[in-house]
Amino acid sequence: MSKITDIEGLKVGHWTDKKNKTGCTVLISEKPLIASVDIRGGAPGTKEIALLDPIASAPNVNAILLTGGSAFGLNASGGVVKFLEEKNIGIKFGGNIIPLVPSAVIFDLNVGSGEIRPGFEEGYIAANNASKNFSIGPVGVGTGCTVGKLLGNKYSMNGGVGTSSYRFDDGTIVSCLVAVNALGSVFNPINGEIIAGPMKNKKIYDSIDLFLIGKNQKRGFENTTIGLIATNANLSKIDCKRLAIAANDGLALSVRPSHTSNDGDLFFGISTNEKATTLTQDQLFSASIKVTYEAINNAILESN
Repeated sequence: MSKITDIEGLKVGHWTDKKNKTGCTVLISEKPLIASVDIRGGAPGTKEIALLDPIASAPNVNAILLTGGSAFGLNASGGVVKFLEEKNIGIKFGGNIIPLVPSAVIFDLNVGSGEIRPGFEEGYIAANNASKNFSIGPVGVGTGCTVGKLLGNKYSMNGGVGTSSYRFDDGTIVSCLVAVNALGSVFNPINGEIIAGPMKNKKIYDSIDLFLIGKNQKRGFENTTIGLIATNANLSKIDCKRLAIAANDGLALSVRPSHTSNDGDLFFGISTNEKATTLTQDQLFSASIKVTYEAINNAILESN
């Protein structure tokens, strides 16, 4: 399977707690990353996001953390920072090495034990586990992910972590890593098949149809799809922002509905900035859409 670590220099690591159904996942790079973010959900949980604004002065970041545990899980970023500091990876400023780790969370507290969530030690372990080879499905941040929650958790299906990658003829790569924890149903946009959602009596329902007949989520803030788009193309922060915007288009094609008032849907866009390319922005934009819906589908198929 093509994956985000097809891009040279990127590694992914997980910390997984199967018993308590939570975890975290980190992408790290020994070389600085150009990065931005596109937030579409109405209730995001994040850390170190302001520095990703294209007008912010911070030139680079060193890792991205995707974690369970809702706001509590943001504590895991400290462990990632510690690991990177030990490896001398970070922004050099004032004689110090300062690792920058933008982070985003999903809500999984009601799936397993709400008292167990990723923290400093777990973030460190995930970073220490980072390699080119990593698992997908119900691992790391995907451990407590579920989808299709409109009829209640009893009728939801498993979500998880997915990845996909596209390589252009000139060697430019665009890749996705995603944690699918969605309120809505999940579709294969190629053939229109519904592959996950509220399941009752062996039938998978379209969540949009359920909304239209008056079904509503019993509790809010329990759904979020977060991920990142990466490329080796030489891009600016503005270009990375556009890659993230395209990823949210890919999300909307596969998760229906997405970007709801009670979710934290967002995508980071990052570049290793290593390859000059003559590809147009729209070609990269299209690849971002494609690898996002493929990664979402891969997460579901690997988890159910």
